[in-house]
Amino acid sequence: MKDTSPAINAMMFKRIMALTDSERFLMGMSMLETSRTLVWNSLPATLDLPSRRRLFYQRFYGQPLPDEVATWAP
Repeated sequence: MKDTSPAINAMMFKRIMALTDSERFLMGMSMLETSRTLVWNSLPATLDLPSRRRLFYQRFYGQPLPDEVATWAP
């Protein structure tokens, strides 16, 4: 969906590109962390950990999580 005018898009791009590489990287990592938190918190808390991991992975990455990863424990 493109609902932002080209002028605003250009202004936003210019401001983001004015940041240092490190600042842009940290901004991206912060957005990733936020989106992962939103997805994780949207899952039913009553599910066991392997089931939550499977559902999270499916929602976030769009493909099934292998069983050996879902049941892994440190």
